[in-house]
Amino acid sequence: MPHIEIKVMEGVFDADEKARIIRAVIKAFGDAAGGKMFENTSAKIEEIKSGSWGFADQIMTTEFGLSIKNDKS
Repeated sequence: MPHIEIKVMEGVFDADEKARIIRAVIKAFGDAAGGKMFENTSAKIEEIKSGSWGFADQIMTTEFGLSIKNDKS
């Protein structure tokens, strides 16, 4: 059934955070899709090597990802 892939920068999330993200995404999908989708949906997190991902003129690094994660503004 459905499989959700989540890509994040390596070193930004620890194992417990990744587990929470996976569970939350599967629950949200199951709630939105209805039926037995929750119990039949899988998800995985793929970590992207620091410096090998970018958008606009910004190259994503672990440090950049951590700065976004830790920004409380």
